[in-house]
Amino acid sequence: MKPMSEVPRRNLYLRHRVTLMRTYSLPLVTRPLFSIDNKIRFKSDLSIRFKLSSFLASFVFHPARPIGREFHIQNLLRHHEQKYDVSFQSKKVLEVLQVATSLPSIDHCYNKMKSWAQIVTTPTADTPGTVILLHFDSKRYLVGNLAEGTQRASIQRKFGLIKTSDIFLTGTLSWGNAGGLLGMILTLADIRATSQDEKKAASQKESLKTKKMQPQEKNPGLTIHGGRNLTHFLATSRRFIFRKGMPISTNEFTVQRDNRKSDLDPCWRDENIKVWAMVIQAEDESIAKNEKQIFGMISDNTPTDREEDEFEMARKSVVSSMFDSTWRLDTLVKRKLSEVQLPATIFRRGENGKIQIYNGPTITEDSSVADLDVLVRNPWPGALVERLPSTTPSKSSTCYIIKNYPQRGKFNPQKAKELGVTPGPDFSRLTKGESIVTSTGTTVTPEMVLGKGKDGGGFAILELPHTSYIEPLLARKEWSSESVMLGVGVIFWILGPGVLNDPRIKEFMQKGKQFKHIVSSRDCCPNYLALESPAIAAIRLNILDSKHFPIPDFNNEIQIPSCQKTDFYEEAKCGMIVQLEPSIEIQYNSVVPLLNTSNVIRQSSNEVRKLAQIASKEVENPEYLCTLTKNQADIPSKDAEVITLGTGSSLPSKYRNVSATIVRVPGYGNYLFDCGENTLGQLKRVFGSEVPDVLRNLKAIWISHLHADHHLGTVSVIKAWNEETKEQDLIQKSKLIVASDIGMKNWLDEYAEVEDYGYDRVEPIVLGERSGLEFKPCNEQSLQVGFSSIKACRVEHCAGAMAVVFNFPNGFKIAYSGDCRPSDKFVKIGQGATLLIHEATFEDELQSDAIAKKHSTSSEALDIGKRMNARRILLTHFSQRYQKIPVMNDNQGKDQVAIVAFDYMKIKIEDFAKMEYFKPALMKLYEDKEDQ
Repeated sequence: MKPMSEVPRRNLYLRHRVTLMRTYSLPLVTRPLFSIDNKIRFKSDLSIRFKLSSFLASFVFHPARPIGREFHIQNLLRHHEQKYDVSFQSKKVLEVLQVATSLPSIDHCYNKMKSWAQIVTTPTADTPGTVILLHFDSKRYLVGNLAEGTQRASIQRKFGLIKTSDIFLTGTLSWGNAGGLLGMILTLADIRATSQDEKKAASQKESLKTKKMQPQEKNPGLTIHGGRNLTHFLATSRRFIFRKGMPISTNEFTVQRDNRKSDLDPCWRDENIKVWAMVIQAEDESIAKNEKQIFGMISDNTPTDREEDEFEMARKSVVSSMFDSTWRLDTLVKRKLSEVQLPATIFRRGENGKIQIYNGPTITEDSSVADLDVLVRNPWPGALVERLPSTTPSKSSTCYIIKNYPQRGKFNPQKAKELGVTPGPDFSRLTKGESIVTSTGTTVTPEMVLGKGKDGGGFAILELPHTSYIEPLLARKEWSSESVMLGVGVIFWILGPGVLNDPRIKEFMQKGKQFKHIVSSRDCCPNYLALESPAIAAIRLNILDSKHFPIPDFNNEIQIPSCQKTDFYEEAKCGMIVQLEPSIEIQYNSVVPLLNTSNVIRQSSNEVRKLAQIASKEVENPEYLCTLTKNQADIPSKDAEVITLGTGSSLPSKYRNVSATIVRVPGYGNYLFDCGENTLGQLKRVFGSEVPDVLRNLKAIWISHLHADHHLGTVSVIKAWNEETKEQDLIQKSKLIVASDIGMKNWLDEYAEVEDYGYDRVEPIVLGERSGLEFKPCNEQSLQVGFSSIKACRVEHCAGAMAVVFNFPNGFKIAYSGDCRPSDKFVKIGQGATLLIHEATFEDELQSDAIAKKHSTSSEALDIGKRMNARRILLTHFSQRYQKIPVMNDNQGKDQVAIVAFDYMKIKIEDFAKMEYFKPALMKLYEDKEDQ
């Protein structure tokens, strides 16, 4: 029998793929179902054994696998050694792997494609992070910060993200660096689902035409790479994020889990790139850890390596169930009425056998009700996990060196023939990087028949949040390794405040003149208007009425003049391209120009200007003002100001951000109603230098429900509030109220283990549980929070959705609908509201859509206001598909006035009536906009 290395690879594939599962019994793999108090419970699953067997067989023996096979096998081997006893079955895994590693492998990958890295965002008020899009024909990679606002900036700049296969997060694992990750995943999942549906429909059409089954393309999924706690970060969102058919996997780079043979081997690779991850610990963090070890201060509760691996396996299982589950919405399970966890839609089979919605009383409402057999939907799998295994925050910063594969040299067919290689398929294999075995048994490697190639181009991306990270980064071995640094031509720096001016950074740049240094930092990048479309819309509205529509705060100059510019680096600019192949070159033709606000003003419609001037004269008329004052004499807190930070639904768009409205009530405080992604960025654009004062007076945040577009900005707002108030807290001991359903509290609580964002200073108020749907602060607390009570009611939208009313001691009353169908309960608790803020997602002609998606139309929202006897009505949460303003009937009488919300709008209660006069100008403005 020939040695294993001489057996043709194709024969090995055919033979061993079939016999592997027959010959070897692989270890029985288990998966976690749920965990309570960090005790993981597992359930055996035979199907996973076969999946693993099939995976190993296809991976090891498939002839087209790229380089990197050994790395994956090492991971798999380590996985079994650490999680299971090295028993009889584990030894058989070792035997399988020994067979696998004896096979001929693909020795080289070669780069054939043009590739480049493009800067998507630099730090501004509403794009606080820096992210780079690495472009190959076959794939895209996002590298850097997936901060809040990244998704919206990508939409604005039309960066194609559908081919994104991997995301590499830099820096520390924190909301500031990854707050836009969840929204980005949801958008990618929805885009891919739409694309898959379109391809499936086209495939079915082709099948009918050719009468042959067409192959179905599978969703390639998404891999997210980053530092410790990445998987935990994602798993905390299991109660409110669920998508099917979008496999998500995570890859955490940590010092403890580095299983490379050499410190200078790549940590990860695929067919396009090789990646070296550098986990940088701040000097003070390293010292603290060493001191704890020396003095025996490590806690007894610290998990062992084996326990931590089991915990990580549990977290990964949760993430998998969130994005690649077989759960179906139309599957009902039988339960006793007493076992149903409310709120939930309950069904019951009628006498005719048909399933109908059960609208009868529940046992919690009436204990005398019979415990009937009912039908309910099973929660999606991730929601069944009550509590994740505990973790602790990590301050380590992840940096990367990313390189292309080399370009292969010219193939020498004459040399190949001399070595006994037969022309044909073997020539092709050699050019692809495979070694072949000739008919005489001679092994021929690619180096024997290829000329000298060119090193692949690459770059490093280094994030230093603070100067304490500088020395550990500069001490890395990679900088002195020729094999690692060969081909690296560019270094992207993402630097925290003050780091750029550090002499050690300047010295490194000066010595490394062979690199092109590109710096992204608030110290050297201006706070320009990164989101051009909403900025232009705001400027046009400002021309119409400057009092109520401010121009977003911006500054096209460098914010910190003390930053000394040198010739060693250049500032990062949005759209800047660094070409990597065929040669390294910085290109500026795609750099996004700074918005010229003067041009926008100059190009505005003269007719809109004239209509606005007419309106301004009418509302400044003394006689009108006198009448208005009399009509509003009985309204409490007339000077309360409403600021609509986000007025769109579902996801951020070019013109409207997602839900957030802040109400400033003089003498009481500021109150935020919903807090969608990038609410903090919107606050900064509206208030500029006043943001610290706005945050210091923030008393409460209300979250209506746990849909991502209503609460993914909460952590960053809490963190900003904490930083602004922690000094005064030494005296006042102030707390920030966050009121919502129990799910919101659970999420904030679990996320606090990833990052210290000030949760210890938050007072979570849970409504709808044992405490009921009303909260009244005690006398001492009421002085601090301002309001006298919060009263909520359940509404028809999703599990846990509530409308709310904030009551104040002087009679001022805010009613907020959140997302919902029209609600009689809401009308009741909001009776006599001073201000009603109601969603108006759909126009009247789309009422069927509103019913199906459990939203309201404009007319339905106005009808709620009429029945509620609300004095002022604000319509918001408009579908992102429609840019025109809703058609509304003229306001009648002095008692009720309704207006439409726009992003960045600031308006006092006493000015609502004035907006009626600007309606012709607004209608003309949006008419012109649609024509454009």
